[in-house]
Amino acid sequence: MKKIVIISIGTLLLILLGLFAFQRYYFSEEKIRERQIETWNKRINEFKNSKAGKIDLTNEINLRWSIKDFSSENHKIEYCENKDAKYICRIDNNDWYGSDFKMDLPKNELKSLTIYVDDKYIKLDVSQMFNPNNSGELDKNQFKIKKEEDFYILYGYFSDGAGTYTTSWKIRNGKSERSKISSDEEDFKWQNEK
Repeated sequence: MKKIVIISIGTLLLILLGLFAFQRYYFSEEKIRERQIETWNKRINEFKNSKAGKIDLTNEINLRWSIKDFSSENHKIEYCENKDAKYICRIDNNDWYGSDFKMDLPKNELKSLTIYVDDKYIKLDVSQMFNPNNSGELDKNQFKIKKEEDFYILYGYFSDGAGTYTTSWKIRNGKSERSKISSDEEDFKWQNEK
C-alpha cells in the first residue's frame, strides 16, 4: 500500500513538474514574442492580398468593403462527386456562392462589408460570399438602398462574370439581418424596381 501511495505521489509530482516546465516554456518572453511576430506576419500577408474601398450610396449612406484573395489553408473545403465530375460542394460547412460549376477554388472572398447609416457603422454578414466581382473590387452599381417605414433594405448582387448571386440585408436600430443568398432569377427582381 505504501508503494502505491509513493508511486502515486511520484507520478503526480512528475506531472506537476512537466506542467510547470511547459508553462515556463510556453509563456517565456521568447515564445510570446515568436507568437506575436507570427500573428503580425499573418495579418501583413492578409493585407498584401486584399483590396478595400468605400462606396457612397447617398450623401448620408456609404459602404466600406474589403476583399481578400482566397486561401484554401484558411478554409475547410468539402468535395463531392457525381458520375461526370468532382466539384467543391461546401466551404466551411456551408454552401457557397460565386461559381457556376464549383470546379475551381474561388479567386477571392468578400471579407467585410459595413454600412454607415443613421450615424452608425453596421457590420453586414458576408459569410459564404466568394468571387464578389470580376475586378476584385466592389462597384456602386452592384447595390441598391431602399428606405422603408423604420428600416432600410440594402440589395446587392455579386459576380465574377459567372456564378452571379444576390442577397439583401434589413437594417434597423443599428443592427442588420441578411436574407438568403440566392442565384435564382426570381430573387433579382429588386434590380427592376424603382
